[in-house]
Amino acid sequence: MEWLKEILKGLEGAEDLEKKIAGGIGKNSVSKDDFNTLNTTKKKLESDIVSLKADLENGDDFKGKFEALERQVKADKAAAEQATKEAKEHEEYQNRFNSAVGEQKWRDELTGNAVFSEFRKALADETNKGKGDKDILDLLVKDKNYFDNPNKPTDMPGMGSVSMTDVEENQMRAIMGLAPKA
Repeated sequence: MEWLKEILKGLEGAEDLEKKIAGGIGKNSVSKDDFNTLNTTKKKLESDIVSLKADLENGDDFKGKFEALERQVKADKAAAEQATKEAKEHEEYQNRFNSAVGEQKWRDELTGNAVFSEFRKALADETNKGKGDKDILDLLVKDKNYFDNPNKPTDMPGMGSVSMTDVEENQMRAIMGLAPKA
């Protein structure tokens, strides 16, 4: 969805438009994995039909094989429907999560994925009933360095050793309120 954000950047009402487009994509499209699964199943079933026709011509037990094929078709259809349902549910959770995160960037992809997993578990937890998505996310990331911080101080390398005389060192110690070095 990053490509969509880039296209809509600067447009008035871009956030609402992005949500509508994302919702439309989820309703009117099928994921590539689901399509590939269904396509593979279709090819297998077509192959089975050709095999059954050949068996019928050879006098094999067509009725038994046909019933087995019907059972397989029902099982494959149920699996495809379950996969579609799970993909839609995952997308809904992802949209809720992305809305709660907002413009913040994760320090790395692994952290974002881990927090998303915990976010889904927290939504199902009874103790979080009635809490908003942002409140749940805030509980998960509280006091943790999960987000990328562009203002994070950088490590500064050492300056090396500085040589000074005893007099200079005692003057420095006096400025700091320390006793002179003996």
